[in-house]
Amino acid sequence: MDTNELKSKLIQFGSEMKDSAGKLTRNAVDSSRKVTEKVRVQNNIRKAENKLKDAYIAIGQKYEKLYGNRSDPDFAPFMQEIADARAQIAAARAELSSMDTALFCPKCGKYVNENQNFCPYCGTKILKPEPVEAEVISSDKI
Repeated sequence: MDTNELKSKLIQFGSEMKDSAGKLTRNAVDSSRKVTEKVRVQNNIRKAENKLKDAYIAIGQKYEKLYGNRSDPDFAPFMQEIADARAQIAAARAELSSMDTALFCPKCGKYVNENQNFCPYCGTKILKPEPVEAEVISSDKI
């Protein structure tokens, strides 16, 4: 193979590589656009679904406010769920507020009010923590 023929083949090879690279780039860009468009549409679906859920929630809250004290058998299970959830929330809030002045029982691990001497759950004596005094550091130790 002479130099001109080799040169011609190299030019042809370079041209083919350039075309292949261009096709790959176009395919990658097209794929990227499709993915981006799919994500945009999926986000729109998710937003619409959230609006729908919010509307259903608002309808349910309005219904409960207007008709919650009626004994409609179709809605009785839902009203009971609401009542149960409200009771759980109230109990959890009461427990949370009591935790500010609570200790842990060393045996059963439940919260015990700090002014109780025995755990109301298992009867274990509650040991009160000793108050800790802060050490005063004089300026000559710093």
